[in-house]
Amino acid sequence: MDQKTLTYVERKPMTKGAMKRLRLEGNIPAVVYGQGKAYTISVSAREFANNFKTISESTIISLKGSKDFSVLIKDFQDDIITGNLQHIDFLEIKKGSTVKTHVPVHLKGTPAGVKAGGLLETNLHEVEIECLPTDLPSEIVVDVSALEIGGSIHLSEVSVPKGVKLLNAADTVVAHIINSKKMKVDVPEAVEAVVAEGATKESK
Repeated sequence: MDQKTLTYVERKPMTKGAMKRLRLEGNIPAVVYGQGKAYTISVSAREFANNFKTISESTIISLKGSKDFSVLIKDFQDDIITGNLQHIDFLEIKKGSTVKTHVPVHLKGTPAGVKAGGLLETNLHEVEIECLPTDLPSEIVVDVSALEIGGSIHLSEVSVPKGVKLLNAADTVVAHIINSKKMKVDVPEAVEAVVAEGATKESK
């Protein structure tokens, strides 16, 4: 279970202009949802960037301020040009209560089919899970070492840590090996065939 700490400051609901000024001052507007009430807060953009190189729904964050919260990041908005975060939605979690969230899938090992010349294709990059906050994994590891050309591994075959329940369909394909030879195209012959067909049409 990955866990980090982040400080926050309470704020009142703001107009778009006020939130723009808040961002210019180096802060990110945010809302904490859960337990029947939404709390409007702001967090330091610099502190967030220093603590979070990537944004993940599988990281428990301890928000420190006038009241402490244990939260997960459920959604965020960023500027498509600058990449700067514009807003964050946090979901409050309670000890003893299960949470539903998404965690990344990590493929482990070099498939036998790849060693034989095949190509590994990943079909599932993250999974939805349900578990207690204390059981929350940072990722789901899938061993693909035994995959042969033409083979695939389904979610029903994936082992997960104790206390973790997978919510995606059991028949979901996580990864498979394709025959790279079937993907190869003889470009010179294909071009020659097109040119020959064109010449035949012109001579008619």
